[in-house]
Amino acid sequence: MFSIANKIDSIHKTPWIGFQSWRTTGKKTSLSTKSEKALEDAIQAEDSGDVVYFWALMGMDIGNRGRDMDLDFWSMCDIFNGGHCRPSFEEAFRQMYGSPDGTAGLPPMPVDGDQWSTLHSWVMPTSSFLEFIMFSRMFVDSLDRLPQNSSISTSCVLGSSELEKNHCYCRVLEVLVNVWAYHSARKMVYLHPHSGVLQEQHPIEGRKGLMWVKYFNFSLLKSMDEELAEETDDGIKDMAGRLWPLTGEVHWQGILDREREDRYRKKMDKKRKNKEKLMDRQKHGYKQKALGG
Repeated sequence: MFSIANKIDSIHKTPWIGFQSWRTTGKKTSLSTKSEKALEDAIQAEDSGDVVYFWALMGMDIGNRGRDMDLDFWSMCDIFNGGHCRPSFEEAFRQMYGSPDGTAGLPPMPVDGDQWSTLHSWVMPTSSFLEFIMFSRMFVDSLDRLPQNSSISTSCVLGSSELEKNHCYCRVLEVLVNVWAYHSARKMVYLHPHSGVLQEQHPIEGRKGLMWVKYFNFSLLKSMDEELAEETDDGIKDMAGRLWPLTGEVHWQGILDREREDRYRKKMDKKRKNKEKLMDRQKHGYKQKALGG
């Protein structure tokens, strides 16, 4: 996903983007032809644009462990990830935003009877996808630094098997897309994979007072992203070995200014050389090279 976002202008030029995990077939949650048509119709009819459609549910594998229990989002995540989910996400969020110890670091994901997404099976506007990836690359960079500064010693906090550890950040983003969508006020819609029935989840009206809007504000996230880019571009020692520069383009206003100055310098240098060549011809005349010379 980081690679796709980095090359989005050349490999994906349509206004919507979506993914469906290969695991949906085994979970019997892959989209039927009827559901694909329902999704296509919904996207074409959508005028607000800021919607995330998903069709694989986070609690579908919880089985008897969660039966007759109202488990919240973070509790389900802990069940699936050996109890590491809540503490690692909280520390990563706190480090990402520079929050002091003792302050609340885990965005609330209340029980409201609705569903959450899993298996990276969703569709959203391409512009929203780019915003999600900008947010994600800062979060995974923060999470990647946790073992150096905390009691969490495992190399992949959400991986128990070798396969899961090899796809560590894929599992992280499966969880994170829900947090980002909820707190950045995206409309969330569940698409039944077989019937094609659409049901809005966690209506925005019901999230008022619960969303951490100031932490998920685009302007704030963009400024944080640019600060990391500036630090990387300046070669600040703390950025050495960091994950963030490896997850996409290093881009900030200073790079644009430098490139603009470089283009202007080359343009002026070319004009100067042309002027000197013209003056030299006027002074010495034009010399035709000998044939075959």
